[in-house]
Amino acid sequence: MEENQNNNVYQDNYDELEIDWMGILTKLLKHWKQIVLISFVFGCLGVVSALMMKRSYNVSVTLSPEVQGRSSSSISSITSMLGLGSGLSSSGSDAMNITLFPEICRSTPFLASLLDVPLTSYVSEKQKEAGVQPLQTTVYKHFSKEDQPKKGLAKLLARKEKDVKPYTGVEDPTELTPRQAGVVKALGQSIVADIDKKTGITTISVTMDDRLMAKQLADTVCNRLQQCVTEYRTKKATADYNYYVMLADEAHAELVKAQAAYAAAVDHDRNVVLQSATARRERLQQEASLANQLYSQMAQQRELARAKIQEDKPVYAVVQPAVLPQRPLNSRSKRVLIWGFVGAILSVAWYGFGADFLKKLRTDVKEKMEEEQ
Repeated sequence: MEENQNNNVYQDNYDELEIDWMGILTKLLKHWKQIVLISFVFGCLGVVSALMMKRSYNVSVTLSPEVQGRSSSSISSITSMLGLGSGLSSSGSDAMNITLFPEICRSTPFLASLLDVPLTSYVSEKQKEAGVQPLQTTVYKHFSKEDQPKKGLAKLLARKEKDVKPYTGVEDPTELTPRQAGVVKALGQSIVADIDKKTGITTISVTMDDRLMAKQLADTVCNRLQQCVTEYRTKKATADYNYYVMLADEAHAELVKAQAAYAAAVDHDRNVVLQSATARRERLQQEASLANQLYSQMAQQRELARAKIQEDKPVYAVVQPAVLPQRPLNSRSKRVLIWGFVGAILSVAWYGFGADFLKKLRTDVKEKMEEEQ
């Protein structure tokens, strides 16, 4: 008996959950004019939204990974022929390489160093014929919107900001002003560096509202990243080179001094046959010879250190350079279609079952309130 009652309850619930598709279709056909009108209104709103939105252009630069474990056989062969140690040519693991590009791009010091980069706005051929001149600005002015004409409320706020100290550059990237921090944050959101861990291919993408500015900033970011890694990789070799240059200069000065002393002794004791004079000449000659050997070794070390700088410079292969984009990321036609589609979905949902559901809900609430009274 209880099982039959449960089955009846389940059947009633199933009947309540069953959707009357024919009824819904009938309602939609009955209100098709309203659905079309609502879709048209949403489409008009989409047109307004599309006209107000800013275009975004994306530029990507693809870099191939540096060949790891590059052989320094050239320097090793030179040092072995000269009988020098292999201290200059010993290779070790590098703490900074191309795999750190994403972290470098997100770092505040790197982003702050880009604020003074000059940018030029894009001007089409038709605009050039009409006499339109490109806008000359900087990254800071563009992302802080200082290079854009102020209208309405923005113009009023700009008047209040006249007493604000103008931007003169970033002295310390760890102590930014709130305005500078906001610009750095916006700049960081427009620059994305992605690396494929399997292939090592690194892609640097820049998104801006001007196609030429996006291309210029992408080129600058790529060059700055390469310079950052190159300077780090060659820092020790450059320090070694400067050290050997100093030693070579000191050895050369000692050589010149020793040669001058030996020549003066030979000229002074030319007709002297004393044993003491001969011994002094031999001592000065040996000192000059030792000074010459020392200078030769320091000069060889200097040249090896110079070669090591070139050896440590990483090589970057640009697979895909920065290309001026022809189309924006956000299409206006797509936005209009999306707005129209949203209007159609909402109107169909309303006339299909939303209105009846709301009517039923009101009736149930009213009946419940009457029962409670």
